[in-house]
Amino acid sequence: MMKPMKFMLRNTLLISVLFSLNAVAEQQATYQFEGPVRLQQVLDDAESKGLLADAYWPLVRLAKTDDQAEIEQQRNQILEQLTELEQYWQSRRETEKAQSAGLLKSQVTSWQLGKQLWGQISIENARVELASNPLLPAGEYKLYVPERPDSIHVYGVVNAPGDYRYASGKTVADWLNSIDDSEGLGAAYNKSQAVRIRQNQQQPADWAYYKQGDAELLPGDILWLGFEPNQLPPKFKNLNSDIRDLLTHFVANEAERNNLNLPIHEVENNHATSSWHWSRRDLSPSYGDYGSIGLLQTPTARMAEEGALAITYSDMDVYRRYTVNLQLLPWLETTAFYTEFPNRRYSHVPDFSGDNIYADKGFDIKARLWEESYWVPEVSVGFRDFVGTGLFDAEYIVANKRFGPVDVSLGLGFGRLGTRDDLTNPFCELSDEYCDRETGYGSGGGQLEYDRWFTGPAAVFGGVEYHTPWEPLSLKAEYESNDYSDERAGVPIKVDSRWNFGANYRVTDYFDVQLSYERGNTFMFNFSLRTNFGTLSQIKVTPDKTVPTPEKRKESLDEVNWSAMNLAMREQGAFSAARFAAEDDEVTLFAYHLRYRDSSEAYDRAARIMAAELPDSVKTYNLVDMTLFDPNVNTRVNADKFKDRVLNKDPGKSVDETDELFERLDSPDMPADGDESWMLNPKNQFSNRYGLKPFLDQSFGNPETFYTYQLGVYAFGRRWLTDNVELFGEVGFNIATNYDDFLFLDGGEDALPDVRTNIRRYVQNDIWLDSAQVTYHKRLGQDWFAMAYAGYLERMFGGVGAEVLYKPVDSRWAFGLRANRVRQRDFNGGSGFLDYEVTTGFASVYYQMPWLSDSLLQLDFGQFLAGDKGVNVTMQKRFDSGVVAGAYAAFTDVSSEEYGEGSFTKGFFISIPFDLMSIRPTRERVGFSWVPLSRNGGQQLQRRTRLYDYTDDRAPFYSR
Repeated sequence: MMKPMKFMLRNTLLISVLFSLNAVAEQQATYQFEGPVRLQQVLDDAESKGLLADAYWPLVRLAKTDDQAEIEQQRNQILEQLTELEQYWQSRRETEKAQSAGLLKSQVTSWQLGKQLWGQISIENARVELASNPLLPAGEYKLYVPERPDSIHVYGVVNAPGDYRYASGKTVADWLNSIDDSEGLGAAYNKSQAVRIRQNQQQPADWAYYKQGDAELLPGDILWLGFEPNQLPPKFKNLNSDIRDLLTHFVANEAERNNLNLPIHEVENNHATSSWHWSRRDLSPSYGDYGSIGLLQTPTARMAEEGALAITYSDMDVYRRYTVNLQLLPWLETTAFYTEFPNRRYSHVPDFSGDNIYADKGFDIKARLWEESYWVPEVSVGFRDFVGTGLFDAEYIVANKRFGPVDVSLGLGFGRLGTRDDLTNPFCELSDEYCDRETGYGSGGGQLEYDRWFTGPAAVFGGVEYHTPWEPLSLKAEYESNDYSDERAGVPIKVDSRWNFGANYRVTDYFDVQLSYERGNTFMFNFSLRTNFGTLSQIKVTPDKTVPTPEKRKESLDEVNWSAMNLAMREQGAFSAARFAAEDDEVTLFAYHLRYRDSSEAYDRAARIMAAELPDSVKTYNLVDMTLFDPNVNTRVNADKFKDRVLNKDPGKSVDETDELFERLDSPDMPADGDESWMLNPKNQFSNRYGLKPFLDQSFGNPETFYTYQLGVYAFGRRWLTDNVELFGEVGFNIATNYDDFLFLDGGEDALPDVRTNIRRYVQNDIWLDSAQVTYHKRLGQDWFAMAYAGYLERMFGGVGAEVLYKPVDSRWAFGLRANRVRQRDFNGGSGFLDYEVTTGFASVYYQMPWLSDSLLQLDFGQFLAGDKGVNVTMQKRFDSGVVAGAYAAFTDVSSEEYGEGSFTKGFFISIPFDLMSIRPTRERVGFSWVPLSRNGGQQLQRRTRLYDYTDDRAPFYSR
């Protein structure tokens, strides 16, 4: 029940306050304000009259009653769709479904709705923060002030919609199961997902037997259960969401049951959901012996959350495995590994590898074919060791189905997962080529031996994982498909049973330990360190945003303190080296991004400063990003709309929703020096910059020792000579290394010039000149950028080169061209050169793929350092935290035999925003890379800078 309060603005504000009494009738008080006024004034006035004493604030609503036509139009459109849907099902003699549509139509008709623009209302928040204290424009309003109800609202495909007696701690799934048991659910209801609606917020809630959330309801919440999407004809695919959107404007139910004051619905077992119920547990999948998601020896179809990273060590008696696993995409799991063989030496040549044990590297991949649904299991296909030496190569198809806390898997394996040979390979029906599998392994490794995939013997595997009521612990049992007859462990492997058993214990949110008993005779264990690149975050200490209240603004441009605005830009961390130009009713800022990785944050803070200082006669702000002393991209802001938004004068919009007000355009040219439009244009002051930065170079799987490293520091210096010419130099200093363990320094026999395999000779120095170059930068046109450079370009090569880039604003495409003439540097780390000289260059294509979110594909076509020709493919994925994970591979006209071990150049890298490790925002990044094996083919110059990175703000990939 509610008591309404009506208030109105005519250049005034008329507000009705409906306030709830413990009686059937509503009481209403009407107030008129000289408007517009802030929400706080309305609430304070109502409070002073005692109308808010019993208010249940989570349900207090403010509706604009003179703007009701839009809501009624939405209601009528939905009613028309429901009528048509009812008739459609009747024509198909699906009577029960038609009844569900008719019942829902009566529900929609009975709802009392009000246009609600401001979400949850709070008098306390309205008093202390502008974001919760909107300016109410002239019009008529109703303020609904209910007492705390003892019920929830249940609507949708249910037989008895309406109010149900509230029970604290009861989950959405528990509610729906109780309602189904007592009153029943309608035909064609959504068996997997419902939605909790709390004022203007909608939260999906899984409630199926295979997937349940632990979302609970508060008094007055709306529980909505829609139609099963696959039961609706395509024409009605948006019907569920349209009705949910309408419910965000719900005020009350005017149905006959309420009008007659009949008792609210009751359900049996109306008590809190047990804290031991499986929906309360973390059912995320765990990692198996091979460091990928699975049981023990066998994989499952499950995927982790996008961005999940796990570093795993497994001791499997005859194997020791080090694994990095990354959930690159929601449907794609990737794994890189090294496996040590304690019973095998790296080689039989002591001068080559000493007594070091053998280590094998490889890669696994798994792709989900479809997700689990009510009737269908989750199904994935995977490949193990598919570009390694093939010692562990296997392919599989596996399905998973969850029943509460029990997750069951069943799969069919090939290769190492099919050696049990339980059944005839089903692909033999397609071709006899699938019946036999080639024996032996790739000598050089690194090749995609796709002609072996899904061939030879096949075997069934499967198992179960049970998440116990003690949440950290899950128990595993599996039926294995490998008979270990084809292993290369160096010792025979005895198998007494195909059944393996294990327990996984989640010590913390970031650390798992697993113990298992496998093959009927062997104890094994592993542990995993886990995090998620998508959810990484860091609390930031930032200054409060400027509030551009009118009293701060100047009357004219002549009164503006432009230097103070420049200082304010720096203090806010938005921009540095600001210059201002003014013409007519526009003011243009030329400046460099300072701290915020998210450019929109910088634009918001800068525009607030301008809105606070500049007179109201200025109608447009132009925020021009500068790069290398040239304009890069312009962000135009409508001053009046921006001020209305950040001062909370824009109904239905948050003060922080400013992104949509930023219009990105090609950048204007800077006015000439001395132009009358300049308000602030200081001369560039060039100075020397020095610094230190640590580094850690690492390598795994070397013949002499598994892990080699060099810890050191770079000392760098930088100076701009003019607006276009930059000098940069960097010297490296060794702090600690085990590179002196190397038993040989040459790269071995190779059909190609030694452009990279002599790296061991370069790393012997304790001090070396890493790079020293002069670079000339020039913007050639609106979308064209260029640079030319000369000097010691990297640790192993020096020479001259140039690059040109075409990159339109906010285009997914960019195109580049670069050419270099370089000579190989000598090994002592100084200024000398060797005889080898080559021309290398590439035509590049960059594409930010819309169908693969936050992904960047780069293709480089050209000639590599060893003179080989081909293409380098680089793929990068950006996660929500800003972390970028990438991989590259070079495919050239060099055969795998000529290339040598590894077959082709490939590598992996991670770029991490430094502000994830700092409480202060910064645009700096730190990177790590891993090259499994570096040979001479497919090698590019390791240049310090790229034009695509310099111009990132034109089409942001890294800086957002």
